[in-house]
Amino acid sequence: MTIRELAKLINVSPATVSIVLNRKKGVSEETRKKVLEAIETYHYMPSIQKASKSKSVLLMKYCKSGMFVEENQGFISMIIDSIEEQLRMEHLGMTMMVAKTELRAVLNSIDYTKYCGMIVIATEIMEDNYKTLQSIPIPFVVVDNTVPNYGYNSVCMNNYENVWMALQYCKECGHTEMGYLGSISDTENFRSRSKAFQMYVKEFGFRFEERWKFLVTPTMLGAHDDFIKMLTKKTELPSCFFAENDTIALGVMKALKEQGYKVPNDISIIGFDDIPYASISSPALTTVHVQRNIMGRQSVFQLLQLMEDSRFTPIKTRITGHLVVRDSVKDLRET
Repeated sequence: MTIRELAKLINVSPATVSIVLNRKKGVSEETRKKVLEAIETYHYMPSIQKASKSKSVLLMKYCKSGMFVEENQGFISMIIDSIEEQLRMEHLGMTMMVAKTELRAVLNSIDYTKYCGMIVIATEIMEDNYKTLQSIPIPFVVVDNTVPNYGYNSVCMNNYENVWMALQYCKECGHTEMGYLGSISDTENFRSRSKAFQMYVKEFGFRFEERWKFLVTPTMLGAHDDFIKMLTKKTELPSCFFAENDTIALGVMKALKEQGYKVPNDISIIGFDDIPYASISSPALTTVHVQRNIMGRQSVFQLLQLMEDSRFTPIKTRITGHLVVRDSVKDLRET
């Protein structure tokens, strides 16, 4: 009898059976008793030994909208490639699943006995679902989300230091006004960047007005179309914009050029991520490079550490990037 067959017989999820077998929290005492009685009644032999010897890691990519994990110019795929490469070097296999339905239902459907650990690409997982991750009964690491205030191991970019780096460069170039290009769709990373921006515009003494904060659809076409509409209002614009990511920056930059603005002579823009398109846009986008390769490798190292010793939790790693100076921010000191 498999774990799925047993779960079906007693009308619970395979994940619930795994939690009971591994003596984890996350189920009621009534449910725990029900599972244990079923194990005895049906003479189920739990494959605990098999699970402990498993050489495969489950990588789950959660897509709520897909705008960030599927459409952000390969940002997430680069992290996944790095994870797969590092797992291969550690002689571990990888099974990847894309979750597009309700998170709790997805987690409950997994047979965790097949895997020694799990990596969750959580870019699009928001606060209302953080607690749901507690039901994962095997060692796991969350990637691209710090899941603040929850005791999970995580690996993410250092949003605060990266935003500081971007604004410092604009200040060094002589800019005194700063606008904000954000997303109408929320993520934990965007929340952190917004908070960091609000903190550091004050620290650097930039002039910032709420009317210079524009929220657009976080795709290149969406950002372009939304900003075109905003420009019809003929509002005064600051000399420089910080964008929550490069996709937004590139879409807005195209809109500005179509409306007769010259970038960077009239308006400067600095991005965040350093996606491939940033280097070939016209002008090439000045941006903060996020170390995607290091994020992927670090998530594997952290998972291996947790698998070896459960005391290595919660460890939250934040990786700072570096500035890539190109042509989209005008140096006012040269004028």
